[in-house]
Amino acid sequence: MAKRQLLMLGIRTSFHTIAAVLVAGLIFTAVFLSRNSLPKENPQSHGVTDRGGDSGRECNLFEGKWVFDNVSYPLYKEEDCKFMSDQLACEKFGRKDLSYKFWRWQPHTCDLPRFNGTKLLERLRNKRMVYVGDSLNRGQWVSMVCMVSSVITNPKAMYMHNNGSNLITFKALEYNATIDYYWAPLLVESNSDDPTNHRFPDRIVRIQSIEKHARHWTNADIIVFNSYLWWRMPHIKSLWGSFEKSDGIYKEVEMVRVYEMALQTLSQWLEVHVNPNITKLFFMSMSPTHERYISLTDLFNTHDNAFLIFFSSLIDSYPHSLRFSDKYFISPNIL
Repeated sequence: MAKRQLLMLGIRTSFHTIAAVLVAGLIFTAVFLSRNSLPKENPQSHGVTDRGGDSGRECNLFEGKWVFDNVSYPLYKEEDCKFMSDQLACEKFGRKDLSYKFWRWQPHTCDLPRFNGTKLLERLRNKRMVYVGDSLNRGQWVSMVCMVSSVITNPKAMYMHNNGSNLITFKALEYNATIDYYWAPLLVESNSDDPTNHRFPDRIVRIQSIEKHARHWTNADIIVFNSYLWWRMPHIKSLWGSFEKSDGIYKEVEMVRVYEMALQTLSQWLEVHVNPNITKLFFMSMSPTHERYISLTDLFNTHDNAFLIFFSSLIDSYPHSLRFSDKYFISPNIL
C-alpha cells in the first residue's frame, strides 16, 4: 500500500531529497483533495481522472506505485529555490546523476493532476501547515516550500523566518498561508531537541512529556509527523522527571517499547487538543538509515521494479514501526 511505502522514503542525504520531492507531492494531493479538513468538492474538478471510467467512484490516493516520469517532472529547479538547504542541494555539490527527480506517484484507479503550486496556496489560504519530526521531514518541508515558492513571482510576497530555534516558518503573504517545520526528532521531549547540537551517545527521552513541542502545533490546520530513525538503538534511556532537576528517575527501556510509549503519548495529546473537524493529520514512521549504501545508478537505471522492490523490502526489517503506526494513528482523520 502506498501509505506504507510512504513511510520509508529516504536513504542517505540523496535519498532524503527523493523522499522530499515524492512525498511532498503526495501530501499536496491528499491535502488538495481532502474532504475532512477542507471544503468538500468533486475530485473531478481538480483534474483527477478515473482510470476505470467511473466518474462517481472515489479514488484511493494511497494505493498505487511510483513511476518514472521525465516529461512532467521535476517540479522545480534546485538552483532557483532560495530556500534550498545545502544538505539537500545535490546539484550544487556536483552530483551528475539527477534521475531521482523524475519519480511520481501513480494511484491504481485514477490519474492525478500535475502539482499546481497556485492551487495549493489557494487551498492553504489563511491556513497553517506544519511538518514535525527529524531531518526527513525537514526535507519534506524544503521541497514543499520550493514547489510553492516557484509560482510566487514577487520575492517580497514571501519570506522565511529562521532564528535558530526549533521552528522555521515560510509565509506566502498574498495568501496568508504558512508552511512551518518544527524539529522534534523523537516527538516527545528529549536531549536531542536542540536543532543544531543533538548528537549524544546516550539518548534520553521524557516519554510522557510532549507539551514543550506540541504547543507549537496546536493551531495548525494540517500537521505532518514523522519519527523512527532516531529510535533505532537497542535501548533508550527514559526519564521520569525534569532535565533541569537532579531527582529524576532514569530507566533503560527496550527500543520497541519506548517507541510505542512515545506514539501513545502523541496520540493521547492529539485526542485531547486537536479538533478532527479542523485539523488534518499525516504520520510517516519508517525511513532507511543514512549509512546504508546503495548504488543509485544501478537502482534508478532500471526505471522499473528494482526501485519498488528495494523500498518494499524495508517493511520486513522493521514491522513494529508499521504496527504501532496502525495501532495509534489509523483513523478517518489520520493518514
